[in-house]
Amino acid sequence: MELDPFFERVLESMAASYDVVRDAQVVSRRVDALAQLRALNSKYVLNRKHVLWEANTYDHALILKVQTLTAAMVEDWFTFLTREAEAPLVHPGMSCPPEGHMASTLTLILLCGVVEPDAAKAVRRAKFTKNYRFSLRGWVTGRVAAADAGNGCAYASHDAKDLKAHLLGLMRAQ
Repeated sequence: MELDPFFERVLESMAASYDVVRDAQVVSRRVDALAQLRALNSKYVLNRKHVLWEANTYDHALILKVQTLTAAMVEDWFTFLTREAEAPLVHPGMSCPPEGHMASTLTLILLCGVVEPDAAKAVRRAKFTKNYRFSLRGWVTGRVAAADAGNGCAYASHDAKDLKAHLLGLMRAQ
């Protein structure tokens, strides 16, 4: 399967729920696409000034096209996502997320022509979790999924099993 049509298919499938920006700048790096989902949920009394509770969730997905994926690339991008980009994406300009934040997910989606065996292992073992103020301000998790368009295979970290199935479905639906 060609990489560019597959990339377009992935963006099209995410556009229904996510705000997708092509060729985006995330902190110090450029990505082929940035997809963000905001699910805001709250309960209030009489009017919106009197909020009883809020449980807001967010998903920030960095989408990259790569011809050959190596383990070093997976580790480099996942480290960038969880160390450099976590604060600007989850709580920009603040020390922790605002009240009402429940959970955020940092997702790295790698669309590849070829995935090396070591890269597949690096994708599977990628894991990240961080709590804010003993989980009173929520938490963030990191996950990775890689699709091998050449072989029709997909690889995912433990938290990204659903994304793996989605990518496989998109590859088979050509």
